[in-house]
Amino acid sequence: MRHTTVFSILLLVAMSPANAAMFKWTDANGNVQYGEHPPAGAGAEHIKAAPEPASTPAAPSLQQQVDALDKRLATEAEQKAETEQKKQDAENRKINCTNAKNNLEQLRMGGHRLTRMPDGSYERLEEKQQQDLISKNEKAVKEFCD
Repeated sequence: MRHTTVFSILLLVAMSPANAAMFKWTDANGNVQYGEHPPAGAGAEHIKAAPEPASTPAAPSLQQQVDALDKRLATEAEQKAETEQKKQDAENRKINCTNAKNNLEQLRMGGHRLTRMPDGSYERLEEKQQQDLISKNEKAVKEFCD
């Protein structure tokens, strides 16, 4: 009988509204009782309700997780492409620097040496043409060499 009473009380407590007042008292037989309305003169103790559990933030949906992963992968791919481009640019600058220094060295040797033209033919440069190429290669050395 006692278990049934306790179960009934717990069931009532669980079903009662959360904001309803709950009391605890001891009856004439020495049994602890719970309820919303204590008997008069029973010396009931007011019981505070347990606080509501803190709401936890909702986990991101699967689509949100996929979108976040896609964004992260796209960012990583962009960074990798940017790094590769910078590496390629540095290599090109190094090659251009070396070529400009070599051309400048050849042009400064003086004389009427044969010079290979862009179309693949060879010509002897006049003094003015040679000075123009020297200026052009000096600018290239400044631009491409650190």
